[in-house]
Amino acid sequence: MRISLLLLSLFLLAGCGTSQVGTVGSGQTAVVKTIAMMPGGGVLADAVAKELAARGFKIVDSATTSSMLARLNLKETETSRPEGLSKLRDQGVDAILVVSGERGYDNQPQSASARMTSTRNGALIASVTWQNAFGGMRGSIADHVMRKGLSQAAIEMANELASHVTRA
Repeated sequence: MRISLLLLSLFLLAGCGTSQVGTVGSGQTAVVKTIAMMPGGGVLADAVAKELAARGFKIVDSATTSSMLARLNLKETETSRPEGLSKLRDQGVDAILVVSGERGYDNQPQSASARMTSTRNGALIASVTWQNAFGGMRGSIADHVMRKGLSQAAIEMANELASHVTRA
């Protein structure tokens, strides 16, 4: 009887304990070698960039992207326009990646999103949303055990993004 209750409890906790990842892709796999990280994504964007680099992509970090935009006389808002995309493509950038996230009550990531856009045609390559796991009451031991940290969030997001591209 105790074993049955223990197993039932574990299944219930595991049921609500997984993070949620949603992905929208273009339906076609894009060829991408170099990804420029857009400024403003913070440590989550840096973690996603690190994970994508570990999967073989060449990453232009957000500081270098900022310098590149200044050198090209582009504002961030102009990067989604055809002439901005063309200038980035001329610099060897295949895609731009915008990452944003929100911290939860425990300073772990609560939710995040990432959008990868092709510099070739401005089309969406992939868009990922991520939501942290939960278990039991907020702040409880069960909740603490189920929630994922920055590294795990970045791994899950990078896996989803990478599944929509072919490395050049």
